[in-house]
Amino acid sequence: MGESGKIDFVLTWVDGSDPAWLAEKHKYDSGGSVEPRAGGEANADCRYRDCGLLRYWFRAVEKFAPWANRVFFVTCGQKPAWLDESNPRLRLVNHTEYIPAEHLPTFHSDTIELNLHRIPDLSEQFVLFNDDMFLLLPTKPEDFFKRGVPVLPCDLGLPRWIGCSPASRVVVNNAGVLKLGLDVEKLVWKNLRKFADVRALGLGRAAKNVVSFAVNRMWIPGTFGHLPLSHLKSTFDEIWLSQPKVMDRTSRSRFRIDDGVSHWLACAWNMVSGRFCPANEQRIGDTFLLEDRNLEQVCAAVRHQTYRQICINDSERITDPRRAFAELAGAFESVLPDRSSFEK
Repeated sequence: MGESGKIDFVLTWVDGSDPAWLAEKHKYDSGGSVEPRAGGEANADCRYRDCGLLRYWFRAVEKFAPWANRVFFVTCGQKPAWLDESNPRLRLVNHTEYIPAEHLPTFHSDTIELNLHRIPDLSEQFVLFNDDMFLLLPTKPEDFFKRGVPVLPCDLGLPRWIGCSPASRVVVNNAGVLKLGLDVEKLVWKNLRKFADVRALGLGRAAKNVVSFAVNRMWIPGTFGHLPLSHLKSTFDEIWLSQPKVMDRTSRSRFRIDDGVSHWLACAWNMVSGRFCPANEQRIGDTFLLEDRNLEQVCAAVRHQTYRQICINDSERITDPRRAFAELAGAFESVLPDRSSFEK
């Protein structure tokens, strides 16, 4: 594995059509519930929908990242019938194994992700995938970690992020926690060369980062996109120790909320602390919000392996999900036709 050491992959998944899961969710999601939650699509049914592409995620990992140490498959106890649990590189992880009991059951991705450092035997270095993030081309450990630190997209917001979308609110929340927990201005000045690394980021992104810091000063609204992200377990420990109240509040919310934080906070914490190697995510991959109008484009991107990594974010803007997912499956099948060792 070279300088990177052991690198585990973590995959989170839910089957939102499972009757038992739906019944439990309904207990907390009824019309009279007082559970706080974000609006819009943040807690919509499409956020929990299984697109039927999971086997291609495993095929892609086996083909394009054979160097990965283990796959930690994190669910509420669900598992597809075709998954081969005997694979020595596979570790099934139930939420009950690592999330504090008082935070369960949860239907909140941030709760699931902010507690990943508690998983027994997970390596210090790990890459977090959602089930809509796929590898499309061969990768190397150095694509995710260099010299023991994460390779992270380095894109500071300009001007200061004040938005209405759930993602923008999370970025603002994360930035506020950074300000509380770290001497942001001092640390960014100390590590400014990384934020302004023209070779890694390109001239435009490097210049934007410098201007953003000059304008925003102690408010660092880092955005990390929707591609696989590299993490250090020890960073989550550090944040929980520094800011236990905000981490606990987010984890206690069973659904996505507007005033919580996300695992992007750990990325930003590493970035401000200088524990990262900068990257421009536009050179790595792209994210698509799946809609009727771009379905053909997304399928073409998969078939032609246009990107090293791709995220296909489900949405309510698909009028015929079954047809859309079948077309996507056909595109992935053309690239990854061979059954992996993770399949029975």
